[in-house]
Amino acid sequence: MLSHANRKAPDGSLVRLGRGIQAIRLLKMHQLFVVLALAIWTIGTSFDQAWAQESAPYPNRLIRIVVPLPAGGNMDALSRVIAEKLSASVGQPVIIENKTGASGGIGASAVAQSKPDGYTILFAIAITIQAVGLQKSPPFKLSELAPIAQLAELPTGFAVRADLQAGTLADFIKLAKEKPGDLSFGSIGSGSTGHIIGEGLAAAAGIKMLHVPYKGEAPAITDLLGGHISSAFASVGGLGQYPDKVKLLAISGPHRLKSFPDVPTFQQLGYPLHGLTGWAGVFAPAATPTAIIDKLATEIGRIVRLPDVQAKILDFGFEPLGDTTEPFAAFVNAQAERWAAAAKEAGIEPQ
Repeated sequence: MLSHANRKAPDGSLVRLGRGIQAIRLLKMHQLFVVLALAIWTIGTSFDQAWAQESAPYPNRLIRIVVPLPAGGNMDALSRVIAEKLSASVGQPVIIENKTGASGGIGASAVAQSKPDGYTILFAIAITIQAVGLQKSPPFKLSELAPIAQLAELPTGFAVRADLQAGTLADFIKLAKEKPGDLSFGSIGSGSTGHIIGEGLAAAAGIKMLHVPYKGEAPAITDLLGGHISSAFASVGGLGQYPDKVKLLAISGPHRLKSFPDVPTFQQLGYPLHGLTGWAGVFAPAATPTAIIDKLATEIGRIVRLPDVQAKILDFGFEPLGDTTEPFAAFVNAQAERWAAAAKEAGIEPQ
């Protein structure tokens, strides 16, 4: 509404004022149309870019590998070797994201619930699958993950502190019988390979040991070196880095390792323990398209067979494999049943 002063102004002034107001209104409308046009153009451009990205051949952007273990340790190191080679192979960045907790369940659950497009995959070890059968309310189901490729067999090493009066497994068992309950063993978590093998050894040898679970092998080995635990189950390569501070007494698996030929297997020492051994593999969300699974399986299988990668895997104390989708899927299903039975025999109840 015009003010009292404006109502008394000459007619020409009122006309000019009215035209000015109309011009301002027209300018504001024009600006509004410009803003709306820019918004529509931006949305359309973003949609076109997203559509182009989705329709482009896989992969066309960053791939994330979730590792359900803390940084450090040989399993984490193996995942980084694979990530580096995969990035060079597909021409896209491949990053590692360490997501720990619930014996690997938190990381596995994150992948299982992610978009099944091949851009979020899981680097898993045996505990990831074992934990499903050892938890009353596991955070994910095995059916929610699609096996891609098996990377390596991970024989578990059993080592004691260098100052412990046990140069052989027989010595350790004798000492444990003399001091029931005084000796402890560390593992990478409740329900892990080391936990099950440790309890299986205790049952078979008739001894009592205190289990100390850790969130990965690096802290378990650190506490072993620091004298906080008597012994530990961890990767052979991880334990083998400290020959002056720990003594490797035995390894799981069906045969001795090329890199550690002097270390006997539990089976050779009279404790078959079901021939249990660990492993590492790669998974994707279950609904991931077959074409993407096949591409990843082909690339990762080729990477594992590279001479320099095989050499690194052996240095870690692992055995390179490279089995892809179908044989790996059959292996995983068999392993889930086998480890569940072994845990039950060892007296490990679901938590």
